[in-house]
Amino acid sequence: MSLKTQIRLGVFIMLGLLLSLGGYVIFTIYRLETEAPAVQASNARMAQHAVYLFLGVSTLLGIVLMVRLPRLVVRPLHRLTADVERVAGPGPATRVAVAKNNEVGTVAAAVNRVLRQAEDERRATLAELITQRNRTDSLVRSLDEGLLLIDQQGIIVLANPVACLLLGGASAKDLLGRPAEQVAQHNDMLREWLTMLHTPHPAESSSLGPTFLMRPHGENLHYQLTVTPIEAFNEDLKKSEPAGHVLCLRNVSDFKNLDQLKSTFLATISHELKTPLASINLSLMLLRDERLDAAKRQEIADGIRSETQRLLGLVGQLIEVARLDAGGALKLNLQQVPLPEVVRYATETIKAQLNDKDLNLRVQLAEPLPAAQADLEKTTWVLINLLSNAIRYSPHGANLTIKAKPWGEMVQLSVEDEGPGIPKEYHIRIFQRFAGGPRAAGMPGGGSGLGLSISREFITAQGGQLWVESQPGQGSCFTFTLPAVA
Repeated sequence: MSLKTQIRLGVFIMLGLLLSLGGYVIFTIYRLETEAPAVQASNARMAQHAVYLFLGVSTLLGIVLMVRLPRLVVRPLHRLTADVERVAGPGPATRVAVAKNNEVGTVAAAVNRVLRQAEDERRATLAELITQRNRTDSLVRSLDEGLLLIDQQGIIVLANPVACLLLGGASAKDLLGRPAEQVAQHNDMLREWLTMLHTPHPAESSSLGPTFLMRPHGENLHYQLTVTPIEAFNEDLKKSEPAGHVLCLRNVSDFKNLDQLKSTFLATISHELKTPLASINLSLMLLRDERLDAAKRQEIADGIRSETQRLLGLVGQLIEVARLDAGGALKLNLQQVPLPEVVRYATETIKAQLNDKDLNLRVQLAEPLPAAQADLEKTTWVLINLLSNAIRYSPHGANLTIKAKPWGEMVQLSVEDEGPGIPKEYHIRIFQRFAGGPRAAGMPGGGSGLGLSISREFITAQGGQLWVESQPGQGSCFTFTLPAVA
């Protein structure tokens, strides 16, 4: 029985009693008017007693209903309130108990529906937060930069794997939640980083710190420290407040290596320029000696011409590199190029260098040998550069071999020497600008480090490839290909 029905039944009982009492009083008055006086007095007393009885019963029933009905209403509400508070508390309860199918039960069922919807939304929000957290965690962990987050109280709250590695291989759980100053007492690297937090920063949001040399994998790596302050907006005060610092360690090894390569290149190019200039200066001083005969003067003049060509070639390399670095495109004059003509011109150009070192040049050209679709000038320049490098690293009296043959839809041209060879780890590096190759004992320096880089760009632009095959102590073979004319 619902609460509403119970209240209605109580009201109907009260009304019934009152109506019965009224009817009885009316009936008694009617009888008193029609009966004898003696009987009337007796009936009047009986009616009076009956009225008192009815009034007593009605009063008692009214008191009972007044006491009972509030309890019927309030008790389920108290129970519902307790259930809601239990659900709202930290305990495991997630539903309100539905005791009866009455109005309070209807309210409890509605509260359960609201709780279910809130639980579904909470789960969806929690799943989204977990997804975002995992995504952020994956992003932070995959960074190739060290990342360390220290809050305003000096507690380490985030450390990605790179930062842990740079701090001596410490695990994240050994760092997180601990005061940074406490960890720094046993970690020299972190102590150096923390000095940046106490250094007055300029007005901008970040400050570039020093560069640290580290060896996390046994190799020299350079990391630059950047300290960025964090600010959080306070809703109550309506202003931003300091919330900590982010220490970011950026790997600048490539920039340091490039800077070192540039320094090495400047030293090398200075030497490369100084040597022929000194030779030309000495030759000019000798030419001023009038006692020299014509043949000797001619020999000195040839030497000056050779050194001048060497200088022109070196300056030409620098100009070509500057133009390519500025974004200039290679201008190619593609035509049918007979490779025997390229080989003949290149060998005549380096003939004097061959004679100086008593090298034995062998030329092996396949028959038939198709023409190449190439730029004559640039292809010849590449072959001369390869031959010059081979002569530079070949011992006196060694053999030097030029080979040309068809290679599918391409033609292949190679230069083999009997020099010290090149270790495998240098096979890629020697084609990079300013890099150069290894320096072998008793052999000259590695040149400017530009020739092979420019040669590869020339060949690649013509649709070919340039590579090296070499092992230490077994000489080197530089090979390039060009499209063949069908």
